[in-house]
Amino acid sequence: MIKIDLTQGLGIQPNLEKLAGTTKAEKVPSFADTLKGIVQQADKNSAAAGEAIKDFVAGKDIALHEVMATREESQISFQFMLEIRNKLMDAYQEVSRMQV
Repeated sequence: MIKIDLTQGLGIQPNLEKLAGTTKAEKVPSFADTLKGIVQQADKNSAAAGEAIKDFVAGKDIALHEVMATREESQISFQFMLEIRNKLMDAYQEVSRMQV
């Protein structure tokens, strides 16, 4: 059976010990830090895809399948980041519609 880890390559590394509070003197990343990590990883993936494309066009020793894989990884991480933004916006709008 193949195990799929949706957090791999996106800058998110879940640690069950941290979530359970069993580790000592280790800080659990905040929500803002997690979002910042996702945005930074999407940016890194985009830059890597751009470099791979430039290298391929320049005739450097890089295979087309590697360029396409790098570009696809960049696109997926951007879509993931965009979906998180959409969910956050939906949650914000829902909270703003609440009556106090």
